[in-house]
Amino acid sequence: MPNHRLVAVPILLAGLLACAQSDPLASRVQAELARRGQLTDQYQAELAALRVRADAGDAEAQLGVAEIYFTGKGVDVDHAEAASWFRRAAEADNAEAQYRLGLLLDFGIGAPKQPAEAAIWYERAAGQGHLKAQTQLASMLDLGRGIPRDGAEAARWFRAAAEQGDVSAQSALATKLALGDGMVADPVEAFRWYQAAAAQGSAMDQYNLGFSYEQGAGVARDTFEAERWYRQAAEQGLADAQFALGTLYAQADGLQHDLMEAYKWTFIAARGGYPGALRSLQVLRRQLPVRDRDDAEALAQDWMLRHASPGLPAGAAAP
Repeated sequence: MPNHRLVAVPILLAGLLACAQSDPLASRVQAELARRGQLTDQYQAELAALRVRADAGDAEAQLGVAEIYFTGKGVDVDHAEAASWFRRAAEADNAEAQYRLGLLLDFGIGAPKQPAEAAIWYERAAGQGHLKAQTQLASMLDLGRGIPRDGAEAARWFRAAAEQGDVSAQSALATKLALGDGMVADPVEAFRWYQAAAAQGSAMDQYNLGFSYEQGAGVARDTFEAERWYRQAAEQGLADAQFALGTLYAQADGLQHDLMEAYKWTFIAARGGYPGALRSLQVLRRQLPVRDRDDAEALAQDWMLRHASPGLPAGAAAP
């Protein structure tokens, strides 16, 4: 029996060639097929050149070969082959390959899941200053994910990554300093790291900074600064900050006392499902004249329409 599946391809190409002069769509398809063929030839030539260097022990070339097999750039995706090449480069002390091999072993991609070995490779890369390896290792140690939990080691690697400017590490380190987890509690240093993460736009750390100012934790108490940072986080859609801002405005002895603003932000937090916000809103309803309450609700509704899909930077809530 003839193999119709194999015959179909040249028949299709012949048809496209015949129609190309008169059919713009067929012409574009033909051009795209030619472009892809050229790219495949180019990628395979690149792979062949890399393989020569990789087989000779060049770690950067080994990393390049691993990346090609991992992404399927001109070849079929082969995670097991990628893992083999990442390992060769990692054993040659390439930090990026050590990190990438750690990821494959951590999540069981192209190799059996082996978190303990993943941590070893993360640590080797982290020791060379690899930022992502530092944060992955710190997270594993902090959570006890696949390896024994070690708060002090987690703090050490979070600090290394934080000093390189990683916002999630700055946030985690600040919270560990505030709690005294794996280190002596230091609210002053915790405040400084919250400050660093907040300056990078982390909504949760803007909230944490506002909380620090409101409570006088690690810094002199300043409700104006608390309001400023709560508002920045609230405008990003963080319900913790929205409720805190509403509560700050509701305080009868506060310089920011403003029941309409309190109602607006508490209403927004309640709509977001924040625990306790609905109960606070009911208290505020009894304190506001109907007209002011309606105006505050209208302001809240307008805000919610303008912030229908807020994006929240990562961070950890302060204690």
